[in-house]
Amino acid sequence: MDVFALLRSVWDEPRPVRAAARVWWDWVLVAVLLAVAVLEVLLRQDLNSRVGSLIVAVGLLPLLLLRRSRPLVAVAVAFGVAAVASLVFGGEPELNVMVYMVLFPFSLFRWGCGREAVIGLAIMLGKVGLSAALGFISVGEAVGGSAVLGTACALGAAVRYRGRARARELEQVKLLERERLARDLHDTVAHHVSAMAIRAQAGLATAASRPEAAIEALGLIESEASRALTEMRTMVRALRHNEPADMAPSPTVADIERLAAPAGLDPRST
Repeated sequence: MDVFALLRSVWDEPRPVRAAARVWWDWVLVAVLLAVAVLEVLLRQDLNSRVGSLIVAVGLLPLLLLRRSRPLVAVAVAFGVAAVASLVFGGEPELNVMVYMVLFPFSLFRWGCGREAVIGLAIMLGKVGLSAALGFISVGEAVGGSAVLGTACALGAAVRYRGRARARELEQVKLLERERLARDLHDTVAHHVSAMAIRAQAGLATAASRPEAAIEALGLIESEASRALTEMRTMVRALRHNEPADMAPSPTVADIERLAAPAGLDPRST
């Protein structure tokens, strides 16, 4: 039962949250491999089918640009074309530059979901098994090729889960920072509210003998409240997580009539 649960979890494994974008060095890699393929065809004298080998090697190069965004498509097309080429030319592709094929299983296990990885692995093993069954490669070569593919898959999975662990670490750091900001927000608001309470008590105590003290206290209270709101808004913006900031201005005295209306209705509309 545990085995079936493990297989089910592998099948349901989602893609990494962060989408992999095509970067500039992908184009450089394709250009370099293209040049190497042409040079190998020109310099090697032991090739049985120069044109065919070059067509296969160069024709699969554009798939390198899709290996992150469409890893299963890249694997299926690359190994499918390689299998057809083996049947047409009566043997495995002869160019050494085709070693770039190991990038496809790596990318599949790095960027693909669980079901894509399972399907792609079956395609790759099927290609190796077909070549061995038709006698294009020996049993030892089939085992060695499978080991190379397995190593590439394992490296892709290792990089994938290392990236996930790194993302969890960063998220934990963010949560700790948000917790610290929340404590600072609490202390800031408490400080300003305490100051407003003291100012209000002082104004009440001196209002009878010095009426102007009440006005002075109200001014100080308004100043403390404005500072508290400003600091609170600053920290709340920092505490927001993947949410748009509220860019609307704070309510003022001119908005008292609207704020006092029941259920927030505009009195002018009634």
